[in-house]
Amino acid sequence: MNQFLSAPVTDAQRQRDALLGVLVGLARSTVNEPKTEDTDRVLTSGLRLAADPDAAEDALRRMYHIVETEKHRVAPNCAICTMRCGNTDNYDLARLWAAPENIRTLKLRLLAAVFRLAQGRPDARAQEVIDQALFVLAEDWDEELLAPVVKRAEDCCAG
Repeated sequence: MNQFLSAPVTDAQRQRDALLGVLVGLARSTVNEPKTEDTDRVLTSGLRLAADPDAAEDALRRMYHIVETEKHRVAPNCAICTMRCGNTDNYDLARLWAAPENIRTLKLRLLAAVFRLAQGRPDARAQEVIDQALFVLAEDWDEELLAPVVKRAEDCCAG
């Protein structure tokens, strides 16, 4: 697991959390709206940058804006909706850091698997696992519901 994944202390770590949060929002926006031709590339590029423990704060910020722009391309009406449902909201990673240890550990394993999957050119199966994992990160699921998703992601990494 990536040892740098812990509650943020530096500005760059806070920006990494913000980037991960918007990546979750983008993945969740594709549940009810079709992806654009760029969505998967934006997701994997953002994940690769977020996985880099030495990523510069300004690079993380630029990628955040790229992902946010893509999210608005996928679900343009969500940004101006007056009856917000929250389905495409960015995930606040403070919820992850405050989660019970068993849930936090499972979600960090899930995130580590997603980082590994995004390092190459994910095939359709791996991209589906990435999308599902990012969606699940924002859910308040218990261990029983999380464990199979984590196992699927880790199994996909193994081949």
